[in-house]
Order: sequence, then C-alpha cells, then structure tokens
Amino acid sequence: MANVYIREGTLRSGFSLVYHDIWDVYHPYIGDKATLYYLFLLRFRNNDESSFNHGKSWRGRKGIVEKFQLSYSTLPLLDGILSAIGLVDIETRPSPNGADKIYYTVHDPLTEAEFAGRLPGFIERLREMVASKPEVKKLLGKEKGREVSTHE
Repeated sequence: MANVYIREGTLRSGFSLVYHDIWDVYHPYIGDKATLYYLFLLRFRNNDESSFNHGKSWRGRKGIVEKFQLSYSTLPLLDGILSAIGLVDIETRPSPNGADKIYYTVHDPLTEAEFAGRLPGFIERLREMVASKPEVKKLLGKEKGREVSTHE
C-alpha cells in the first residue's frame, strides 16, 4: 500500500482501511447487504503477510446470520455478488466436523478508473446471476442495480 497517510495523534491498532470506492463505485451496483457483508469480511481479513492464510477471511455462517439478521439462503447470493464483482474469491476446505469450511480471499477494491474498465464484465456476470437466481435482483443496489438486472 503506497502513499497512504495516517494522521499523527492517537493511533489505534485493530482497524480496517475502507476505500471510498466501496461506497462511491461498488455500492450502487451491489447494494446494502453485499456492501455490509464485504466490510465484515474485510474486518476479519488476515493481514499477517507471513501466514498461509494471508488475505483470507473465514467467519462462521451462523454468526453472520445472527449478527446481521440475514437468512442462510441469502449468504450464497451475497457470495455470488461479491465474487462476480471481483471483491472476493471463495474456496472451500474440508473441516474435521464434516462440513466444508469457506475461506474468502478479500480483495481491496479497484480504483474508479479500473472498475470502469472492467464494468461490462461485472455487469454480464451479475446479469447471469439474476437470470439463474431472480432473487438476486432484490439485493442489488438501488442506484445502478436496474442496469444490471435489465438489458436497457
């Protein structure tokens, strides 16, 4: 991360850097719930560069559902939205309890210019999601979600 200025004064550890682009560029397309979910995953991203799990986040679905009053059926839709727009990559690994554990590689957002260059691909992937799972349409952003969910 180059050229980042953190003001002098009382500094705290245990914080996440949230780029304005999440709100200004991504949120109009992905909506409130996906934005909140991304920020939650970002908060728990492993930033230890020496760790095998560097850049990854893993949180139990039960805790997320309870914390944000989301349904279990909504989480895979939000996973799909965040993955389609390039904010996360998702992998599963076997777990001792039998259920696969989900790991998210949580990416920093693209700049506005980078996002604009990749927007057609993002929109196409989101449209494919809406076509296969119409309930995704209700989760998309109020400002730009219509662009994604229709071919206008």
